[in-house]
Amino acid sequence: MIYSLTIAPCIDYNLNLEDKELRVGGVNRPKAEGFSLGGKGITVSRMLSNLHVENIPIVAIGGNIGEDIRKIVDSEYKDPIYLKTETNSRMNVMITGPHQDTRFDPAAPKVVDSELDKLFAYFKENLKENDIVILSGSLGQEKKDLYARLMDECCNPAKAYVFLDTVDEALTYALPYRPFMIKPNDEELGDLLGKKLTTDEEIIKGGEEFLTKGPRSVMVTLGRRGAYYFAEDGHVYHCSNATGTQISAVGAGDSSIAGFIKGLAEKKSIEETLQYSMAAGGATAFSPHLGSYELWSELVPQIKVTKIK
Repeated sequence: MIYSLTIAPCIDYNLNLEDKELRVGGVNRPKAEGFSLGGKGITVSRMLSNLHVENIPIVAIGGNIGEDIRKIVDSEYKDPIYLKTETNSRMNVMITGPHQDTRFDPAAPKVVDSELDKLFAYFKENLKENDIVILSGSLGQEKKDLYARLMDECCNPAKAYVFLDTVDEALTYALPYRPFMIKPNDEELGDLLGKKLTTDEEIIKGGEEFLTKGPRSVMVTLGRRGAYYFAEDGHVYHCSNATGTQISAVGAGDSSIAGFIKGLAEKKSIEETLQYSMAAGGATAFSPHLGSYELWSELVPQIKVTKIK
């Protein structure tokens, strides 16, 4: 089974600037696009569903906003799992457009301690070898070693795959527990290594160096230049991007994780899996919301994967 954990979900209020520039300190007149469900883990789950991959989302919710989140998740999943938070779930404001991605993200509320105990007990009882666990997004007011503890106490003993997509202490605490994959961009990789990476050669050396710090594999995204994938066996691959008109980058990175997981779950070759990943990211970038299965299918053949080492 595939599980996603979203400790800090939210309701996003989406404002589209279209082709206009953001005026800091001035009046902006964006197009209001309403409210949508946000949170990296649940976004990966929803894209997996779009790609016809069964999964179970685990979502922390509280208060009136939490009930709004529950209604959306319940409408899409048969057996989601909920964790109660001490206070109201958060609402974010997102300013997007072809050249804009600005977000205002308040801290998420803390999960009730007994609910975290329930999560650990559930994983210990239900996780099986080759299951996939997505630990994605910020930890809100939780202790920053939560992902590390889940990997150490639950995921690794079960021999489950862990996709880790987080930052700062939550990431550094978890790295020694060998997540299957992390997905920084080139700038984030440089920050993690404490150096500036500007050339492709420096990025490749940086990706190989970062493999020695814990993760079993690393995907480094390069914006319009595609991505490098550093595999557990030491091989390095370059992946091209799909071609299309970007509508919004929101959710594209999470979608690329979903595409990779689809390939892994279906036991595809690494080349096919990387095609799935990049096509899923492109499908969402070229769509008003998450990409559809039909668009993803059209984009897969566009992706060129080259083993460079």
